[in-house]
Amino acid sequence: MATINDRCEQSSAASLHGAPARFSAVFVTDLPPASHSHSAPASMTGYLFQARYALLRGLQEGRRNPGYALSVEKFDDIAFEEDGNPLELIQTKHHCTPGSTSDNSVDVWRTIMVWIETFAEDIGTLSDTRLILLTTNTAADGSALSKLRKFDNDRDTNGAIDLLVSAATNSKNQSTKSAREAFLSLDTTTRRVLVENIWVFDNAGTIINVREEIEGELRYFVSDKVCTFTDYLEGWWFNRLIVALTDPSQAAIPIVAISSKIFEIQESFRRDNLPLDESIDAMPPVTVMPKDERVFVRQMNLVKVSEQEILIAIHDFYRASAQRSRWARENLLLDGEVARYERALHDAWRRCFYRCIADVDSASDEGVKQDVGKEVFQWACEYRRALRNRDEIWLSSGSFQILADALRVGWHPDFAALVRSGGGDK
Repeated sequence: MATINDRCEQSSAASLHGAPARFSAVFVTDLPPASHSHSAPASMTGYLFQARYALLRGLQEGRRNPGYALSVEKFDDIAFEEDGNPLELIQTKHHCTPGSTSDNSVDVWRTIMVWIETFAEDIGTLSDTRLILLTTNTAADGSALSKLRKFDNDRDTNGAIDLLVSAATNSKNQSTKSAREAFLSLDTTTRRVLVENIWVFDNAGTIINVREEIEGELRYFVSDKVCTFTDYLEGWWFNRLIVALTDPSQAAIPIVAISSKIFEIQESFRRDNLPLDESIDAMPPVTVMPKDERVFVRQMNLVKVSEQEILIAIHDFYRASAQRSRWARENLLLDGEVARYERALHDAWRRCFYRCIADVDSASDEGVKQDVGKEVFQWACEYRRALRNRDEIWLSSGSFQILADALRVGWHPDFAALVRSGGGDK
């Protein structure tokens, strides 16, 4: 059986009324029972599916129309646009519960109502619009939906119209009443154009299936570790969507940006490179001081580092720890590579530390010791040492904080003794 996206590509190649569709509206449906339709897990799955499906469609559309841009929650859930004009509208609704969709389905009539309202003020554009109903459910046998899912002369538009009119007339469901009345109020010609332009794709892939299809699209770019490669692309993509949703000027994402990112990740996956997790790199700054202070925070307190400097150091610690852990989990690090990196950092710290404390002894004023320690700390925050090809300053700074947490480096001339005796607590 052809995949949903195989069939979408077939539909894209088809013409309606002898001309290609100018817009496409896609509705992804599979609602659970009403009592669960607004549950947090279902909503979250829907949002993640929307983001993931947008990436998949971006990958596919990039092969045919690299000049397009993609947006989320601008014109619709997902939209392709060119020069600011929408070309394809996609609305997604997703749940993982399998089932059957009949002509009386609330989902179907809600979707039809959206389409009717979309073209209410410009009905002339309806004939140029392909309306795609994409559902993870199965269209019930003998239903109007089943008659509209064909890609050849087997499509039965007349039969589908008759069945939808019958369902609209005979259903007693109050939640679909307004949609059914709106459908029946359409003149015969408009109703025919609407139904003729509906293309049904049932048994659509779930959020997991879409992930697998994305991996399939990316196998061309990476011979192995395609799962890890996809993780890095999705990490970048989800962060890029956050930017698009929070900054109107960045709402439209050029499809070529996806291709550019793929090539960037592909380059970083070479044996002599390490990939950077975009979500870690873009981790939001720490704004609240932790209540449970770790050793590296106590070390900063020993030399009276400002609160803002502490928050930045904590942020670097989190990012460096997360990125290094991810490289380790994915077996991207060479044997002993982290140990060699930490030895290099320690050696650089040792040279700076002993140079700075050369004129400090046990009789020195505490204020002098704190000033010297602060100087060493600030040097470590600005020192940059590459771990293979990655030279982000937060990686070096955060790795120093990791070493400080293990008391392998410190800032105060007496850091080890003071920490062990409880110094630096607040």
